[in-house]
Amino acid sequence: MDPNWIGRDRKSPETPAGLSSRGRSGPPPGRGSRRRVAALVTALALLVAIGSVATAGVIGSRNTSATPVPSASAVAATSSPTPPSTDVTTASPAPPSAAPPTSAPTPTPQPTTPPLPSLLAAIGDSYSQAYSVSPTYRYDHTQFSWVIGTAQGDGVLSLLERFRALGASPAVIDAATSGKKMSDAPRQADEVVAAARKLGSDKTAYVTFELGTNDLCASPDAMTDPADFEGQLQAAISTLRAGLPAGSRILMLAVPDFPHFHDITAADPAARTNLALPQNSNRCAPYLGTSSAPAVARADSYLAQYDASLKAACDDIDNHEGAAGQLYCTYDAALLADSDFTIGDLSTVDYFHPSLSGQAKMAEDAWRADVWGSRPPP
Repeated sequence: MDPNWIGRDRKSPETPAGLSSRGRSGPPPGRGSRRRVAALVTALALLVAIGSVATAGVIGSRNTSATPVPSASAVAATSSPTPPSTDVTTASPAPPSAAPPTSAPTPTPQPTTPPLPSLLAAIGDSYSQAYSVSPTYRYDHTQFSWVIGTAQGDGVLSLLERFRALGASPAVIDAATSGKKMSDAPRQADEVVAAARKLGSDKTAYVTFELGTNDLCASPDAMTDPADFEGQLQAAISTLRAGLPAGSRILMLAVPDFPHFHDITAADPAARTNLALPQNSNRCAPYLGTSSAPAVARADSYLAQYDASLKAACDDIDNHEGAAGQLYCTYDAALLADSDFTIGDLSTVDYFHPSLSGQAKMAEDAWRADVWGSRPPP
């Protein structure tokens, strides 16, 4: 209802006679009543005025503040980071400098083939001297040797010939001597070192070490005691360690696989007949000969101990001098024990020494076993 309707003195339409606008009957109000009405109107006007002022004050306090209150959308816009643009036509990739720095990968060291040797030396026995490769070539014939052979057309591509085919011209020292045991190794090592000391600076030696056959095949003499074998080997190795130039290499051969030799000769009638001859009856018993001999088990034990000493000596060199780049040694019984021989790889003179094909196989296996094996000669 409009609060100001009283002051306008409006009359209700169609008011019946005798009734006032307030709906009462009787005569019109007197002066006292008018005063009361006037006071009431004044009071009502005052209340309306006060309410208007209060309302205006509240409204004014909201609209005239020094710091306007932001809307919810404005708060969200100013309190959140600007989202990345979704316009694919204008977005650009982050510059390279924004990527985290990465270091270049360290290249994996690749194995390198060492320089070809300036000295090729042989320490060994009759196996390195190409002894009695056939009935035509009995005794020592080093031109057929797997180490230092030079004969053309013999089927033996020796280490020396392979090095020469690759462009090297190594000096040759043949210290190997037929019939010798490990007890001769220190003398042979002295001979090799004396020659190596004459090399110029930055020159290296390559030494093949092939001994032990006569220590095992000593019948009718006793086999070399493994402790003695070890001591003699260490004396020779000490000489080589002290005297070979830095970067030199030793190729250590295992003792030949005589149990295998026994098997292939026992299966061949011609070999059995030959080994039964009196001159051959003592040939590496108990593996080949027919005379009384030590027990096979004992011979096998000695063979295993010899090979263990050879391998240990080689490993010790690699663990010490090899780590410092001074001297290296290779031992590979799987390749260097002649376990791949067939009956044709044994000389028909005694079925004990390698034939020409046996010498060729030794040369091939020795080349494959060491660092130059990936470089076939032209």
